[in-house]
Amino acid sequence: MRTLTFSDGEGTERTWHPDGTRSAFDAFADFMEAHLDDDSTSVRVEDAETGDALVFLFEEEAVARVRGAGDGRSAYRVVDGGGAYRTLVVNFARGGFASLDRFGPWLPDLADLARARLRNAFETSPLRRTHPRELRRRLELLTRAGGRAPTTDGEVTRFGFGDGAGGTVDAWWTTGGRALLVTYDPDGALGSPDGAHAALYDGVPEDLLALARNTPAAETAGGALPAATGVFHLSGPCAMATGLVDRLRETGAEIGDTGTGRLLDPFLTGAGLTPETVARAAPGWRAEDVAAAFAETAAVPAPAPADRETLDRFCRIWADSGYNDRWDVHYVFFDGHALERTGGSRDELLRLIGTLGLERVDAPPGAATGEVWVRTDPRIDAELGRWA
Repeated sequence: MRTLTFSDGEGTERTWHPDGTRSAFDAFADFMEAHLDDDSTSVRVEDAETGDALVFLFEEEAVARVRGAGDGRSAYRVVDGGGAYRTLVVNFARGGFASLDRFGPWLPDLADLARARLRNAFETSPLRRTHPRELRRRLELLTRAGGRAPTTDGEVTRFGFGDGAGGTVDAWWTTGGRALLVTYDPDGALGSPDGAHAALYDGVPEDLLALARNTPAAETAGGALPAATGVFHLSGPCAMATGLVDRLRETGAEIGDTGTGRLLDPFLTGAGLTPETVARAAPGWRAEDVAAAFAETAAVPAPAPADRETLDRFCRIWADSGYNDRWDVHYVFFDGHALERTGGSRDELLRLIGTLGLERVDAPPGAATGEVWVRTDPRIDAELGRWA
């Protein structure tokens, strides 16, 4: 354990020694309570021997780790709750600067931190919280309710609807579960002249970008990529395109300004979608189209049963090395593990994913090389209560 110095940027300091009666975090919490108020912007936790430090930045909702001894290099990460304070302080006291590596990703500058904060904010959005199976079903229903029909070309189905005032939602969905979703709100904060939208697609995987490029020219702005104020891809957990994140950062706009807040969220929030809720959210749609959409859109089909041994083997690995993400949309395995640390269990898991016909998706940016993300499945969910 290391001797730590706490300071508040206003000249107040307190030193904690590991041989005392208070734990490092309890002493840190005492310091916070005694010396910080609503106007405080930061607090520093410094290794008394090396000069390495943790700096909690309250306005940025972030923490920096700083090398001491004249180095001065800083790296940043988003703080997503009070529990992160405890984790970081305790591990810093035990193992110093290097012990924080596994609590990243640590970002090299404030611009990357701003991007991470936007992505973190998106985590609580209705679009991110909606399971892709249910999102696909609702997009199909809304396409029909808006007076159109889904179109399928090979392994790709296209959905889309408009609000009658120039706002549109379009989506391309592959049979493998990968998808691209584009919103366009011409009157929103991100509305831009034709051609200025292309940069919003930066960072979309090439296979998904190709789906939008193949859209008939008559249905796009300039025959290139569809006009957009919001670009989202489901190659892994639903995410904003890097180009969209950069536009939000540059303009100071909010995620709802992408068009999701007006065009999509009303159909994703609440307990369920009914003809009445659709009619309220889209008063310009014809009642007969809405009624027909509910009659024609099937429920999400139940997956084929799996044998008991295969289910048990999958659930055993989940119990040992996995958990559900915060919205129960994904099973996450080997969180924070480098590939070489996962051993044979990861190879077995990948075989079981194939046998069960589950949808494995790309791990999020910054995830450890050994992590495996899989969309949740009702067959597995029904069993996990016995393994939790």
